[in-house]
Amino acid sequence: MFHSAMNLKNFIWTISLALGSTVTASPWKLPASTATSVTPPPPVQTYETGFPLCAIPGFTEVPGNYTEIVEQDGNSTLKCCRDQCRAAYPACKSIAFHKRYAECLFFNQVVERTQLERDNSSEFVHYDLKCHVR
Repeated sequence: MFHSAMNLKNFIWTISLALGSTVTASPWKLPASTATSVTPPPPVQTYETGFPLCAIPGFTEVPGNYTEIVEQDGNSTLKCCRDQCRAAYPACKSIAFHKRYAECLFFNQVVERTQLERDNSSEFVHYDLKCHVR
């Protein structure tokens, strides 16, 4: 029995060397399993990309790399908002429209550069100037 145990130990040692690894633990004891707590990485911020971006509900990163101006506060329409932004180009390159409050925001950047995160809970809907609106 002792002889066969030694042969098994030598066999395991030879195999581990052949595979390029070193046996540091006794082949007769299994290593204790170590449970590690793996925390998932935080969600990645994903912003809308492309041009033109039309009718995208969402929130812009604050502070962002843009200037936002409340252009019309009440009594505005989407088409009026877009047309006034076009008249102010290049100072205005995109808009966000809030239908319920008839409010219009002007941005000095296209939608892609406002770091817009799509979120259907937002009542502000974002448009580049090239978008067709009614």
